[in-house]
Amino acid sequence: MTLGIDRYRKALSTPGAWGFFIPGMLARFPIGMTGISILLFVSETRHDYGTAGALSALAAIGYAVAAPQLARLADRVGQRRVLLSCAAVCGVSGSAFVVSALHTGMPLWTLFVTAAVMGAATPAIGSMVRARWSGLLESSPLKGTAFALESLVDEVIFIAGPVVATSLAVGVNPTAGIIGSLVLVCGGSVLLSLSGRTEPRRRPGNRVTGSALFLGPVAVVAGVNLCFGGMWGSVDMATVAFSGAEEQNFMAGVLLGIYAIGSSVAGVVYGAREWPAPLAQILRVSTVIMAVGILPMLLVHSFLAAGIVLLVAGASSCPAMIAAMMLVGEGVPASRRTEAMAWQSTALWLGVAVGSSASGHLADSFGAHAAYAFAALCGGVGFVVVMAGRRRLEPGPALPTTPPSNLQTSEPGTR
Repeated sequence: MTLGIDRYRKALSTPGAWGFFIPGMLARFPIGMTGISILLFVSETRHDYGTAGALSALAAIGYAVAAPQLARLADRVGQRRVLLSCAAVCGVSGSAFVVSALHTGMPLWTLFVTAAVMGAATPAIGSMVRARWSGLLESSPLKGTAFALESLVDEVIFIAGPVVATSLAVGVNPTAGIIGSLVLVCGGSVLLSLSGRTEPRRRPGNRVTGSALFLGPVAVVAGVNLCFGGMWGSVDMATVAFSGAEEQNFMAGVLLGIYAIGSSVAGVVYGAREWPAPLAQILRVSTVIMAVGILPMLLVHSFLAAGIVLLVAGASSCPAMIAAMMLVGEGVPASRRTEAMAWQSTALWLGVAVGSSASGHLADSFGAHAAYAFAALCGGVGFVVVMAGRRRLEPGPALPTTPPSNLQTSEPGTR
């Protein structure tokens, strides 16, 4: 295991890595905070849960719709310009949202407009960071380790983000959660923009045309990630319903934490070594395990058994995501990576929304086990998408890559 941990140390020791790893982590931490922060803030100030839920959903939709477009713009003009612009717009719109919510005399439409703009102005930080790793470790066997590290960061964000947001909103002030989110995304974006050494740069004269969604494996992997998101949203909702049926709601957090631990541990193990199997094969196997691994939940009626099943089922989640993102990173030209990866985030978010909604209705009508069945169905459809698009996932001709001379080596603010 020491040798495996050493791979993470080597990846982070790559010149320039710390300069974007820490800011990237800070800037995307609000992904796990903003939704719950809006819910807590608006429900406390406006005493309207329906409006709070609608505003939270609108901010998430704004992010999902705008992220690929902002990433495409970053591929065209550089990450620095997009990051600084987004930080400014997000800061202003977020501040306007807080002011509008605090002043009950303000018309309701101001909250919806500012929430939508705030979500849409949130940059696709995860995609930008992974694009930097891809350029920095272009032909290095440590690339898988770096992608595993980013997936672990995502896991931590989704686990710790809601806890931090709730603690701020309940323990400090209702506005503290949303203000904390704004400070992190704006401050982290500015810090990331200062890391000019690793910013991917397009080759002179190379124009970006068309959507990256139609390049190489991007659409296929986005379809798979849509199913992954549907599965995760369903598991979340099903687990809440499962715990509620036993009248022990607090166990939902425990069980989902176990599910996340299974994913995180598998991610650490995955990134600790170099795997000889092709990425497409790893994705196929992981997807099957995800779908089949959740099926025992259809028969489980105890928390102990549920914890064991979710621990095992979660173990395939992180490796599947790592393989999927690496396939995208290796399957498109360097000049299109940020947008290509942003499409994956959008697909995941949409999948989570669909999965949460569908499984919620199923849980209300037929119980938690029906919601778990929908999760397994999402995993099965994901495997079908993988198999149907297997030709797109196989390695093709060598793609144009960004050589070291194309990395931005000038100081921030210079060209």
